[in-house]
Amino acid sequence: MGGFCKGKAAGNGSCRILEVDYFAQAGAKELADCLNGKYHSIIVDYGEITGQGLLDCARCDLKVIVGSLSEWQAEAFLKAAGEIEKRDKSWRFAAAFGSEEARKMMEKRFRISVRRIPDSLDVFAVTHADMSFFTELLRD
Repeated sequence: MGGFCKGKAAGNGSCRILEVDYFAQAGAKELADCLNGKYHSIIVDYGEITGQGLLDCARCDLKVIVGSLSEWQAEAFLKAAGEIEKRDKSWRFAAAFGSEEARKMMEKRFRISVRRIPDSLDVFAVTHADMSFFTELLRD
């Protein structure tokens, strides 16, 4: 984590940036500590959302599927959206890349809202604008 952390490192293997604690390669112990700790919300990155990852994600109170609508990556994002049988309000979708036409097509095809993640000049930087976007995404 130290190589990527641009914030304050903590003794528990986490890094704090803009009032958010990040845990790299966290496992069941770290998740249990977070569940029993001071946190209001916990965000888990399941990586590629297929198979067991999709089932684990489905158990969460709020599910946010982030994908790309770029030509060479859209198929996986569309497949994941198609595999979700019950898309109630607890499921959210956001696209990092791709055309506006592809985003609208996905919304129409699956009858869902797909939000566009704001572009970032530095993929390793988290700005207040990024935090505002994700706060809104998680609040709705």
